[in-house]
Amino acid sequence: MEEKKKNSSGRSGIIEFVMFFTYAFFAVNWIAGSTLTTQIMKYFNLTSFVSATFISNAITIAKIIGNLSAAGLLTKLFPKKAIGLGSALIVVGSIVAIVAPQYWIFIIGRFLMGFGGAVFVVYFSPVVIHYFDPAKRPTVNALNSVAYNVGGVLAMIIVGPVILWMKTWQKSMAFFAVISLVLFILWLIFGQDFDLNSSTTNDSAEQNQYTFGDALKDKFNWVYSFTYSGLLVFYIVLLNIFPISGATVLSSKILSTLVAIGGIAGTILAILLAKVYHKRLPMIRWCGLAMTLLGLLMFITKNDILAAISAFAIGTLMFLPMTSLVLIPQELPGMTPAKLTKIMGVFWSFAYIIETIVYLIIGVVIDKAGYTTGLILSVIVSATFFFGSFLLPETGYDKKKR
Repeated sequence: MEEKKKNSSGRSGIIEFVMFFTYAFFAVNWIAGSTLTTQIMKYFNLTSFVSATFISNAITIAKIIGNLSAAGLLTKLFPKKAIGLGSALIVVGSIVAIVAPQYWIFIIGRFLMGFGGAVFVVYFSPVVIHYFDPAKRPTVNALNSVAYNVGGVLAMIIVGPVILWMKTWQKSMAFFAVISLVLFILWLIFGQDFDLNSSTTNDSAEQNQYTFGDALKDKFNWVYSFTYSGLLVFYIVLLNIFPISGATVLSSKILSTLVAIGGIAGTILAILLAKVYHKRLPMIRWCGLAMTLLGLLMFITKNDILAAISAFAIGTLMFLPMTSLVLIPQELPGMTPAKLTKIMGVFWSFAYIIETIVYLIIGVVIDKAGYTTGLILSVIVSATFFFGSFLLPETGYDKKKR
């Protein structure tokens, strides 16, 4: 009966469409704000570029608090209102930033927007396990994992023309805020509540509620966050530090673009492989190892063709195993949307806490020893994805043995 309900109409597809593009345009709006940093600083009469780092700090804090708050909000507000709140905060944060008379109010606006995005991303997993049967989850998870990347590609295509068209940073950001507002309205129309405590596996749901305290004590959540944190550090370094480093034989900007394109290719490949390969850990393990080795190669090689191939492969290997990683908690025995929300909230929060600390260390290393040393450190840290695969449970199966 439950499976029929999941596939009874096109509502699940509409809900996925709205959520996917809400997060993708969150990325577009965020990147647009970053692109407009120079105009924003001039508008607020800021002379020190250090002031711009307050925005990065605000978003980091917003992500950590938002991730940790997501489960509580879902329990109190139920899915439609909780997801709607995340979508609404993206819009409200954009508006506050646009009309801000002072820089500190602009930062509050970006904080609200970041909080909305952080809450929103946690809700992908409970929605997936409720609305989609196990056969479709790998595909939907793969699409969700690349939502921010799709936003990044959209930003590369449309942010420049929109800025030229709208002239001012306020009007440019307002253009993207309107798109987020339309998506919020669509959620109000098509979003719905569902049972948070019904089991989505063949096992019966746990009788005792899985509390936030249980999530903090659960060894799995710590291992899960540790595994992903290294890849997250490497990804953020490739987005923010690598393009300005000039530390490679080929232009860092070109290589960063190849990484982004590789990420989309990795997502497509993940969708195709999900239909024929059903184990989780080997994909995480060997993609993680290859990603780390190719990262070292990209930073030290003197051959531009080899550097380009490595960059594309790194992007592919980053996103190819993400479906497997996200599926593991979804496939644990007795999993419910409520429990999964707490797990994913702790997962994203801890991963970003680790990333923030390591990112700061990498910055210190770059100041003292140069870009190359800092970049190599980020690659070494990415090996958590490989080592963590030996600590996570295997929730998939060998199709040949079925």
